[in-house]
Amino acid sequence: MNKLLLNGILMALFAIIIASCQYKFIVEPIPPPPPPGDTTSFSLDIVPIFAEQNCTGCHPSSANLDLTADKAYNSITSLELVVAEDPSASKIYYYPLPDGNHFAKYTTAQSILIQYWIDEGAKNN
Repeated sequence: MNKLLLNGILMALFAIIIASCQYKFIVEPIPPPPPPGDTTSFSLDIVPIFAEQNCTGCHPSSANLDLTADKAYNSITSLELVVAEDPSASKIYYYPLPDGNHFAKYTTAQSILIQYWIDEGAKNN
């Protein structure tokens, strides 16, 4: 009887401990679409993403892709990594997505900014 009572108490304590665990989910804010007539700037909005995610650490030369500020646009377009107005076909968009194949990932907010930029025609602005 004592073993049964002891097992019951241990199970109750275990259940209380498990039930008391708290998880803090970080909800990343999603940037709103740019106002009509306004555009997403490559130099002000997109290039900083490459620096923030340390893309420039590997891509001043890796895979012939240079994502440093002064060469990023020419490198992306010459390697045909962007398909204007179609993010899903643009490797610069889908490859580093949070669920993509690349080891370095965009945040959700960053991927949305890149999507807006491509939807707007992927201009060098």
